[in-house]
Amino acid sequence: MKRFLPYCLGFLVFLFFSFSVISAQDFDFNRSFNDYIYNYNLYRSAHLEYITAKSEFQTYNTLTSQTKALEATRKLLQQRDEALKTYLTALRMKLKEETGITSYKQNLYFVKLDDEVAWISQHQSLLTSPSTIEDLLEQSEKMENRYPITTVISYQTLGTILEGKENTLRDEVNNLVKLTEEKINEIRANNEDTTIVERWLIEAKQKITLSEQKQSQAIAVINSIEAKDSDKAEKYDQAKLLFEESNQYLKEAISFLKEIIREVKRV
Repeated sequence: MKRFLPYCLGFLVFLFFSFSVISAQDFDFNRSFNDYIYNYNLYRSAHLEYITAKSEFQTYNTLTSQTKALEATRKLLQQRDEALKTYLTALRMKLKEETGITSYKQNLYFVKLDDEVAWISQHQSLLTSPSTIEDLLEQSEKMENRYPITTVISYQTLGTILEGKENTLRDEVNNLVKLTEEKINEIRANNEDTTIVERWLIEAKQKITLSEQKQSQAIAVINSIEAKDSDKAEKYDQAKLLFEESNQYLKEAISFLKEIIREVKRV
């Protein structure tokens, strides 16, 4: 029993993924995200109760303090599972509402997220029966061993969401390019000089190409994340930066296209 209480502390704070990439728009996502926040706060409260019970047990070493420590540990582990489940559910809801993702990729991560939630639910149910802290330790270790896999799926889902956002914006930019080309062709057909705007349009298209290259690099980094990696967060941050660079190129393309449109209107 003595070895469990300090051992558990190494796995308490684990849910600080980058939710900043997710903006709450959809009602269902709002509800699932708020559910995650609620359960994460319960997890933090359970952690405080656990620390208190642990201290009392280490100080008094009585049967009463032992029982309190057992139940506080059980509650902590159950709430840890619940917080993680609701986090994965919120990710799934955001993935569902993102329109720029292929159906294949969306369904692939639906399955992965659903499998993780099912595994955690099963693990959570096993926490009700242990009657000793040593038994709870064995169940906790199962979650700790599973957690690297869950982390990879979480990061890759976040990367897929970012990919979808870039795809949606790029589709809009490409559509604007198409309309701009059509207008330039009309002007050229009227024997107007379109040399300058055509050159500008080429530069705008180059920005789109650079955006695609950055996105491909980001996806490659996301896909390279493995459960055994000790630098999962660093890899995700690297991919996120590449997505941001991709997004910046698209913004520059939009700026160029707006300038082209202003020039075309003067012709």
